[in-house]
Amino acid sequence: MSGRSIMGNLQLPTTRFADSAVRSDCRVTVIATPAHIAPLAAAAAATPLADLRLAPLACDAPVPEALLGDAALLVIEVDPDNAASMRRVGEIRARSPDLPLVAAIDGASVSLVRALVREGVSDVVSLPFDVQEMLQVVLDTAARRQSAPGQKQRLAPLISVARSIGGCGATTVATQLAADLAAHDPSGRGTAIADLDLQYGSVTDFLGVSAARGDLADLLRAEDRLDEELIRSVITRASGGISVVSAPAEIMPLESVDSAQLLRMIQLLRQEFGHVVLDFPPDWTSWALSAALASDTILLVVDLSVASLRQARRRLDLFRSVGVERQAIEIVVNRVEKRLFKTIDLKDVSDTLGHSILGSVSLDAPLVSAAQDQGQLVSDLRDKSRFCRDIAQIGALLRERLRTRGD
Repeated sequence: MSGRSIMGNLQLPTTRFADSAVRSDCRVTVIATPAHIAPLAAAAAATPLADLRLAPLACDAPVPEALLGDAALLVIEVDPDNAASMRRVGEIRARSPDLPLVAAIDGASVSLVRALVREGVSDVVSLPFDVQEMLQVVLDTAARRQSAPGQKQRLAPLISVARSIGGCGATTVATQLAADLAAHDPSGRGTAIADLDLQYGSVTDFLGVSAARGDLADLLRAEDRLDEELIRSVITRASGGISVVSAPAEIMPLESVDSAQLLRMIQLLRQEFGHVVLDFPPDWTSWALSAALASDTILLVVDLSVASLRQARRRLDLFRSVGVERQAIEIVVNRVEKRLFKTIDLKDVSDTLGHSILGSVSLDAPLVSAAQDQGQLVSDLRDKSRFCRDIAQIGALLRERLRTRGD
C-alpha cells in the first residue's frame, strides 16, 4: 500500500499546504530500517519538508534518548509481527508522553490500528513512505500545536449507538440518552449528537429542530476548512442541552464518506462538548467501523425478537473481529413489555448474545410516539414515566462505566 493513510483518503497537498509545512517549526524525526529510510531521503530532498531528521534503525532496536529530545513529531516503523517492535511503541510513549507519535506500517488491519491507538499512536502512515503523506502529517501536527500550545486537550466521552435491525428504536434511545447525559454533565457543555445515518436520519425530526444552517454533509465536504468555527455554525440547538449535527438533507452514497474527515469532525465535537453521541446507520462501512473503534462505548440496541437477536450476534462478531474490546460494548434491550408470560426475556437475550445486559427500556409506544410526533423529549411530556426512569438508569450506569474506565 502506498500514498494513502490508514486513517483515511488523503489528497495531494495544495500550495498553501506546502507553504505551511515550510514555515512550521515542527521537527520530524523518522526512525525506520535502512531499506525504507534511503528512498525517503531521496524523495524528501525535493520537498519543502526541511526540518526532517532520518534515523536508520532496526524495527525492534531501542531508541536512543537523543532521537527523542528535540523532536516535535516522531514517525517510527512498527512490525506488528515482532513483539519487541510493538513493545517499543509503548516504551516511547512512557518516556515521552507528550510527543506526537505516528506509526509507519507495511499494511495494517483495523484491529492493529486499534491496538496502536491504545498505545498512544495518534496516526498511521504506510510503508514504503510517501512524502506527500508525510507532509500531511506534519501539517496536521503543526495545526494541533498552534491551536492548543502546551496544553493537553480533554476529549469528551464518545458513545456510539448502533441498531441490531432497523426499527428497533436505536434513534429513540440515542436522543433520549443524549438529553440524560447533558442533564448530568458537570462541565455544563451539554451533549452533541451526530446523525450518521446518511439516508434515513431522523434525529432532527425526533427533537423537533431543523438543519437550516447546515448538516453532516457540509462538514464532511469541508476538507481543510473543517474547524471549531465551522462546527459551531452548522450545529442546531435542541432542548435539553442537546446540539445536533443533522443527517444530510439529500441522500448521500454510503461510500462517499472519508474516514479521516469524519474522525476529525468527531474529535472537534469531543473538544467542544461534555459528551458526544453518534447515531449509526443500519449498514456497516469502513468509515462507520473507524468511528466505532474510536468510541469509548458502543451501545447496541436490540428488541425481544428473534430477528433482532440474530442480527445482534452478527454485529457483536463484527465488532470483535475488528478489535473492539468486549468491555466497550453495552447491550440495551428496548421495548420490553412487563407481562407474566413472555416468549423471550432478558436472561434469554444475555444467554443468546453471550454478553451481559446494561439495561432495558419499557415499552411505552403511545407516549414515545406522541413525544416524537411533537418533536419533544419524552421527559418533556411525562418525566415520571417508566420509560424515562429506564433511560435515567441506563444513563447513570453508563456514566459510571465511563468514569471507571477513565480512571
